[in-house]
This record gives sequence, C-alpha cells and structure tokens, in this order.
Amino acid sequence: MRWLDIGLKDVRITVRDRGALGILLGMPMLLIVILGSALGGISSNISKIPIAIVNQDKGSVGGKVTDGFFTDKSLVKLFDARRTSSASEARAAVERGDLAGALIVPPDLTRRLDSGRPSTLTVYVDPGRQVSATVFRSVAQALSTRVSAASIAARTSAFYVSDVPAGPGFVYGVIGQAVSSASATDALSHVAMAESTAAQGVQVPTLSYYAAAMSVMFLLFGAMFGAFSLVRERDTWTLPRMLTTPATKVDIVGGKTFGVFFIGLAQFGVLFVFTNLIGVRWGNVAVVWLLAIATVLAASGLAVLIASLGRTVRAVSGFAQIFIQFMAAVGGSFIPVSQFPAWLQPLHYFSVNGWAIDGMLVAMRGGGVLSVLPSIGALLAMAVAFFSLGAWRLRWE
Repeated sequence: MRWLDIGLKDVRITVRDRGALGILLGMPMLLIVILGSALGGISSNISKIPIAIVNQDKGSVGGKVTDGFFTDKSLVKLFDARRTSSASEARAAVERGDLAGALIVPPDLTRRLDSGRPSTLTVYVDPGRQVSATVFRSVAQALSTRVSAASIAARTSAFYVSDVPAGPGFVYGVIGQAVSSASATDALSHVAMAESTAAQGVQVPTLSYYAAAMSVMFLLFGAMFGAFSLVRERDTWTLPRMLTTPATKVDIVGGKTFGVFFIGLAQFGVLFVFTNLIGVRWGNVAVVWLLAIATVLAASGLAVLIASLGRTVRAVSGFAQIFIQFMAAVGGSFIPVSQFPAWLQPLHYFSVNGWAIDGMLVAMRGGGVLSVLPSIGALLAMAVAFFSLGAWRLRWE
C-alpha cells in the first residue's frame, strides 16, 4: 500500500506546519465568530426609529390616525414615537438629524372629512436615514390610505343625500356619521393580509450560515496546500525519483489525493466540534458528514487539477486563488446567494461552495439524506471531473 505511505507522509508534513494549521483552522474559526457575531447581530441591534407625531386636529379623526403609534404593539416595537405640538419644531428636529421623520396632522382634518373635502397629512423624513425613512413613509402612506377610504365613505354618503330635501346640517351630519362609523367599526381593516414563510424547517441563524460557508471555503484552501506539495516535489525532482522506485503514478497521485482527503476530513472535524461549542446546530450529524465527505472529495480532486495547471508553486498559487475565490464568491461563502441579483444566482451551481452550502443549509433546517442527494451527487461528479482532468494533464517533470 505505497499510496497510503505517501499520503500519511503528506499528513505528517502538514500537521507539523504551524503556518498551514493557522490558515486551515485558525482563520476559519476567527471568521466564523466575527462574521456570525457582527452580521448576525445587525437585526437585533437596530434601535427603534425615532419619530415625532404632531396631531393638530381639533376633531376625533386625528387621534384615530396617530394613536396607533403609541398603542399598536407592532408599531410600538418599530418606532420610538414622541408627541409634540409644534410642526416647525418637529421639522427642525428632522433637519438636524435628531429624528428619522415626523407626521403632521392638520388642524382641520376631521372638519374637512366630515364635509366631504380632501385633506393632507404631511410627512418629513431624514434623507440620510434611507431605510428608516422608507419604513416610516410606508407606514404613513398606509395611514393616509385609511383616511382616504374614510373620505370616500363621506363623499359617497354626500352623493346619496344630496337630493334629499333637507338642510346642510342634515347632510353634514350624515357625512360625519359615515366617517365616524368607518373609523369606529374598523371597517377599513376588514381586508387583511396574512403573512407566512415558505422556507423549509427553521430559519438558519447567521452564525450557522457562516459556519458552513467558511468551513467549505477553507476546505478548498486545504486543497491548495495539497497542490503546492505536489508541485514542490516536482520542482525538487522528488517525483521523477519516486518513479524509479516500485511506486507507480497511480500510487503517487492516489497517495497525494488521500493526504488532501484525510487532512480535509480532520479539518472539518475540528471546525465541526468548535462550531458546536459556540452554538451552531448543524442538524442530522450523518447528513452533515455525508456532505462533508463529498465536499472533501471534490476539494481533493480540485487539488490535482490545480497542480496540473502550472509549472511552479507561484503559478499554481495564482490559479488556486482564482479558482477558490471565484467559487467562494459565486457559491455564497461571503454573501448568501439569495442576496445576489437573479441573473447571478445560477452561477453558484458551478462551484463546490454552492452545492456544499446548499446541502448544509438543508441539513440545518432539518432535512434528511434524500433531501441532500442532489448536492452530494453534484459534489461527487465534480470530484471525478476534477481528478480525471488533473491526472490527465499532470506533468511529472
């Protein structure tokens, strides 16, 4: 079993190389913690949006429009609303950047709606807070739509009583009752939208996502070190001398590939234990390890292919960086594929990272072996293609 001896020799060399271990283990651990903590905490660290509510309305409609910012649970959770009596002060606070926005209800809102005339709600937003301003503007627009619906009710009532032989007081009374009825009975909320998610299983936390993404990316970096070993031994004429021994080319390539495979499995095992200790839940362990084995096989094949593309370590390093960075970028190691433009998303199927991360996310959501078979099949197909092409092109001198 000469191939096994060759592979174990490469494993011993890598284990003794502290720099390589730092890159293969230290770097992914550090990036998992940093990216998972920094990006995962964004949503929980967003503070309430500070806004001002100025209700100058002398009637009851203004209160119904603005009270939700202080009583509705979803709005209270989203906004830090404060009442103020001065529209100019509220606008000045927005201009200074103290507030993200301000809603101004005019003094004659109820009176104009009761008489069937249009009115205007004024919204000021801080252009420097684009996200907060958009959220506040959307909520204000929804409120405006509700008020407009009440106005439609008033105008409809006015139309049908316009021919009734009665005084203006009767007409205005009917209009006012229509507006009050539409507001008091929640008639404007009779059509609601129910929201649910179509995602399978549980939502994957950011920390778990980057545990999978960084682990896969650095498995490919492990393949790069395997390619360096093969090229370095060719440059020092070790490979040609090995061919003078009973070892065959199959033994040599098989041993080198085994070394990369063994190191990759050990690397994933360490990262798997580490990420579990910091709170990552991978899902079904058997499914995750089947994906890991397929990913490491693809990385091992990639090592042989990379080694066949250049004559020197420097040239191979350049090719390795191109391959690995491309696969990491389009495969979702840096940014989730779901955040890509639609035309760019299919590219992740051309990368080891894309298939591996897809499968691991399915496992994290509770998927079984059958649900990850497409990912495993694609990774094994890549392993065969990379290894076959690399072994065919590999130079021995």
